[in-house]
Amino acid sequence: MKISPITSSHWQQIERIQHAAYGDDFPESIDVLKSKIAASPQTCFACLNDQQHVIGYLISHPYHKGSTPKLHETSTVIDSIHLHLHDLAIIPTEQGQGIPKLLIDHLFSVLNTMNYQSVSLISVQNSAKFWQKYGFIIDNSLSAPTSYGDSAVCMHRSI
Repeated sequence: MKISPITSSHWQQIERIQHAAYGDDFPESIDVLKSKIAASPQTCFACLNDQQHVIGYLISHPYHKGSTPKLHETSTVIDSIHLHLHDLAIIPTEQGQGIPKLLIDHLFSVLNTMNYQSVSLISVQNSAKFWQKYGFIIDNSLSAPTSYGDSAVCMHRSI
């Protein structure tokens, strides 16, 4: 497995992974995802297997601390010391292989060379315990937009 920047050849595979991971609940259009990557290509990655197929991805982008992006909202380039981890998804057949850790560790390795001070995310599908394993804590000062569902939880981690 290797980590790679997300390229145009990855989009079809990312779209399939997104639908496999979220069903009809949270998939966003490729145009929305592309806007997030355009806002911060250096903090968005694909995990490729030996056959160069995307088996997981992580998309994060700068955002204003103390606020939460809406689902299906396009991103623009902003100057911020806060990053929002928008999406991490793994193809179901590859779960249990340590891919999330690989992607998250890579993100924080990259962030150590940048000026970011914190990372937020919105935990969906009852995944807060998963994110807590990576140092994220629940942020009760924020409310997740309703588009993320009733069980969504805002979380953050300092760098």
